[in-house]
Amino acid sequence: MENRNKDHNRILILADFSEGNQAAVDFAMNYLFTKDSKIYFIQTWQKPSYGASMVRDLAPILKDISKRELNALKADVVKNYHLDPTDVELISYEGELTEYFNTDIYKQHSWQVVFALNELHNELHFNPRFKNIIASVNQPLYVLNNCKPWANVKSIYISNSNSKVSESILVPLQKICTNQKCKVHIGLDINDISIHDKAKLVKLYSASCHDATLRFENLTKNHKPDLTRNDCMLWIYNEKKTEIEEKNLISYFDKWFVKSKGITVGNF
Repeated sequence: MENRNKDHNRILILADFSEGNQAAVDFAMNYLFTKDSKIYFIQTWQKPSYGASMVRDLAPILKDISKRELNALKADVVKNYHLDPTDVELISYEGELTEYFNTDIYKQHSWQVVFALNELHNELHFNPRFKNIIASVNQPLYVLNNCKPWANVKSIYISNSNSKVSESILVPLQKICTNQKCKVHIGLDINDISIHDKAKLVKLYSASCHDATLRFENLTKNHKPDLTRNDCMLWIYNEKKTEIEEKNLISYFDKWFVKSKGITVGNF
């Protein structure tokens, strides 16, 4: 891993996915937050690309909306989880999320990134924008799907395409498996991992998931969710994500993005 500033545990919640914010906050507070943690909410906004005078009129309004929504999120989390206001930082960023992930302030620190979607059986592989977000995070990533606030996670899908695991994901994984009875599916790219490395990964994950039903799968073939309507599912991604991993997550979430943002992509 790169040499990053580890002054505290930085938890970044992507507030652009507004309908899942409460679930993301609840997950972050229950499983990621520690006494040295700081919560960051980021919401993006962009200047309209049409009409110079229109841009001048709308840009301050859009920026103000972003800031007001972020302040409301901060007020809620401070009140509901009894945090000090200094434990919560707000980022109103002009531009695409992928651009923020390339900034020095992001790349120079270690983060745990969280967002939540409230849809089931989605198809994201047609959406290049979402694919870019997933690929650009390049940090431990937690994606909740079909999860209501305070709901139990029914299934956890972890993609591990190389011989290493991000240590920061093992502690929250152990907390979840201790507190809840869930199924954990771990996808390994068995074609590129030696027997020795595979055994080491199995040992690490088994130690963290000893209270859960644990299953190791071939990442390239059968590492796909099979959910019922009431399932709350969590994807956990290590720092480095391969193209195969991205496609697995992307194919799962595309329909949500198309539906919620009113975008017509591919066959939708």
